[in-house]
Amino acid sequence: MSGAPDAPREPRESLEPLAWAALVARWAAVAKASRALAKVDPRLADSIAPLIAVEANTAALGELHALDPADRPHARAVAEVAIRHAATELDALWTDEVWPDEISAAFEAAERALRLAPYAGLAELVVSADGPLEVPDLGLAFDPADHATHAGILAAMAPGTIAMPGEPVAWWTARPAPLAAATAERLGLSMRSPAEPRQVYRAIDDRGRFVDDTVASLEGEVLAGLPLVVPLAFDGRAIGRFLRAPDEWAAMQRAALDGRGSLPVRFV
Repeated sequence: MSGAPDAPREPRESLEPLAWAALVARWAAVAKASRALAKVDPRLADSIAPLIAVEANTAALGELHALDPADRPHARAVAEVAIRHAATELDALWTDEVWPDEISAAFEAAERALRLAPYAGLAELVVSADGPLEVPDLGLAFDPADHATHAGILAAMAPGTIAMPGEPVAWWTARPAPLAAATAERLGLSMRSPAEPRQVYRAIDDRGRFVDDTVASLEGEVLAGLPLVVPLAFDGRAIGRFLRAPDEWAAMQRAALDGRGSLPVRFV
């Protein structure tokens, strides 16, 4: 699907501070009230308790941002243990058989929630200018050699990258925003709260010229093209760095544009 990116989500009212156990318990009650598996097969009835545990932890993972960032890794670990334990119980019930569709769907949702859980509270800077923007030094306060700057998760386009309207130039969680909102606006950027992290893939032809950009979720398959958003830190660990000086990288970008002012962008 192509078109403009979704508009920024309206800020949600923050939840009262909740312990992870209380958050899961609340969703367990919801899941129990809505559970309506047919009891034709006794195994279906026996599957209800582990299935409720899966659904409750999946829903609670969706509200992980309500917890203090320092508490999120432990909560993720507890949720994963609970989901794996439920899978073991269900395997014992459905030995050598495929799980019913509803149970399989619940686990697919749980796996996706676990994959996205590290990005709870995600924020991103997006190009809001009408035309291309040469990414400036965003003041990321990231130093591969300084562990104190590795907090949370951080990814960004390298300074000198020529970004197109609507593209994310940085995203992060569990660390301060790299720019104040007023500074971002002055630079032609806006801050958003995406549902998941996104990558920008820039297609290149056989002569080394840029063709177009595709903006896609990291949840999807890796697409052909040069990935422009560089992972820098994950869960407090340095995992990457920019490879070229900004001036050198900007010159390479302009050369690959081959005189064009902008590129078509596809959002998928």
